[in-house]
Amino acid sequence: MTAKLSILSGLLCLAAAGLSGCSLMHDDLEPCPSGVDLKFVYDYNIQRADMFPDHVGSVTVYVFDQNGRYITQQEDFNTAAERPLASHDYRMHLDLAPGTYQFIALAHQKSVDECLASKGAKYRRTDMIPSQHSLSDLKVTLDRINAEVRNEGVHLDTLWHGMSATPLVVRDMEAAQQTISLMRNTKNLSVSLHELDDRAGIIPSDYEIKITSANGVMNHDNSPAADETLTYTPYAVWTTEFPSPEEQEANNLPVQERTAHAALSFNRIMHRSARGGDGSDALLTIYNKRSQKTVATIDLADCLAQGRGAFEYLHYSPQEFLDREYDYKLDFFLKGDSWEYIDLSISILSWSKRIQRVSFE
Repeated sequence: MTAKLSILSGLLCLAAAGLSGCSLMHDDLEPCPSGVDLKFVYDYNIQRADMFPDHVGSVTVYVFDQNGRYITQQEDFNTAAERPLASHDYRMHLDLAPGTYQFIALAHQKSVDECLASKGAKYRRTDMIPSQHSLSDLKVTLDRINAEVRNEGVHLDTLWHGMSATPLVVRDMEAAQQTISLMRNTKNLSVSLHELDDRAGIIPSDYEIKITSANGVMNHDNSPAADETLTYTPYAVWTTEFPSPEEQEANNLPVQERTAHAALSFNRIMHRSARGGDGSDALLTIYNKRSQKTVATIDLADCLAQGRGAFEYLHYSPQEFLDREYDYKLDFFLKGDSWEYIDLSISILSWSKRIQRVSFE
């Protein structure tokens, strides 16, 4: 009986050793999983599809403990030779000791060093120092000179933000996993000006187009921090004519219609329903320098949020729509120094909405 018990005890010990093989040192065994594997998704968009592999080129993760104390950061990015983030199997691995952690992710289309070395205004992050900084210290600030975002003729670097939905517990000899959802902060707006009474008479250089908003500093949770009112100006302006200049020259035809265009990029804006206050967070202003008259002053967040009408069945709030969509087009139809109506278009579908001036009066 004693012999049988000894054999049984030995078998149980061997089984336990097999189950906890990660604690044993064997040259022929694979290393035990450990640390954290983070997956990233960018499906918080109008398409409701994960566009992370196609859109995001770099991601930086800031690691904090359960009390919000900053520990470390890690960046992964694509290069000309390798594109790890383009793989649907991509995960960022973090070698972290057992404990409870929180993560904040900031992403761009290219590496942070490339962004900082390029032209135009930059998104700059707090220089975080372990044991000195905490979660609330992490902020992203958009460059400005005398409150103007100087684009130098280029689009703003696209910025995404994401953070842990819940703290993650990391245990010894066990790989922990978490998925972080990203939201795009950088928006595009194309503005076109049409003259109703004299379709060929518009002179693009007469007009000054700008966006003003106090939206250049973001907290760790992507909420807007206190900031001065910034001015965004077009990074590109151009003119289209009908017939085209080539057709005019070839057939000796006059210009029948001329349209002035401007492209702007700007940081996340907040709808008044999300801010809990009155007044506009962002204004779009069109000014005629020749006549010295303001042609339009539009509550931009309210105007763009009307695009959610294309998705009524999804019941987006104004702010959710503004955060999901990132590519807008506004066609202003002018009569002299005032606008009669606007056609609002969004990035997908052949959807547009006509907004009458009375809607803003």
